[in-house]
Amino acid sequence: MANVLVTGGSGMLGRHLVPLLEKTGHIVYSPNREELDLTDSKATSNYIETINIDTVIHCAAYVSGIASSTTTKHHSFDSNVMMGLNLIRACLEHGINNMINVGSATVYPNDAPQPLREDSLGDGAFEGPIEGYALSKYVVYRACAMANEQHGVSFKTIHPCNLFGPYDNFSLETGHMLPAILHRMHQAKENGNKPIVIWGDGSAKREFLYGPDLADFLITAISRFSELPEVMNVGSGVEVSVNEMHQYMAKVIGYDGELQHDLTRPVGRKRRYLELSKQKEFGWSPKTQFEEALTFTHDYLRGILE
Repeated sequence: MANVLVTGGSGMLGRHLVPLLEKTGHIVYSPNREELDLTDSKATSNYIETINIDTVIHCAAYVSGIASSTTTKHHSFDSNVMMGLNLIRACLEHGINNMINVGSATVYPNDAPQPLREDSLGDGAFEGPIEGYALSKYVVYRACAMANEQHGVSFKTIHPCNLFGPYDNFSLETGHMLPAILHRMHQAKENGNKPIVIWGDGSAKREFLYGPDLADFLITAISRFSELPEVMNVGSGVEVSVNEMHQYMAKVIGYDGELQHDLTRPVGRKRRYLELSKQKEFGWSPKTQFEEALTFTHDYLRGILE
């Protein structure tokens, strides 16, 4: 069993991961923002020095949906880079050799061939609306790789596809696409099945992964840490178009209003689908089907709204 520091323990992924780690016998440190400000280099170093850990899972991140990401580019970049680099520096300073850095599929270049392979990282420009977030995740990934090369540590990065689930950010203004739309459609159902407006023509495709499934992956990764590659995609292997996502949601919610399209709104890249041969070789696959995960997530949303 490991002594594990989980950053971002109060976030969506962290709230699924920490109980699983504790249930499987690991000793877990999961400070909140008041207890550990990762953007403060000295505070981060002091905190790492005072706890007894051998492994870090870095989940903390400043994130926002496409609707607000264009106005927070610099803040997103600055915050995520500072948090990641401060944590890496503190681990090196205090002899912590094992880290799993939770990256993002947004790190892949706009023009990278689909499905997205790990060897195409760094081969082109980042997606415009989320450039700040994507670039910050790439910088921290590369910092981990360079630390491995120079210092002989094992700082590994996973790049998951779009996550969702209970404890997500369901804000209509700042939430990611799926939770924000789920909330909007729930409201439309409650208000007499008012029409829902889909951004773009709905043909853009995304790959989604249920948050508790990624937590399950991380439990496996901790137990088989030496087998984990330096960088690896983690996904569901299933693509869902924006139109299909709305149809699944309508079925789960019981919404039977009109789905309209606004072709003037941003949609991001048309496709973001991960190549998962390393994941398959590692021997892990998610347990929860998309519609079932949507049902669990809507049940949670309904509970917090009531």
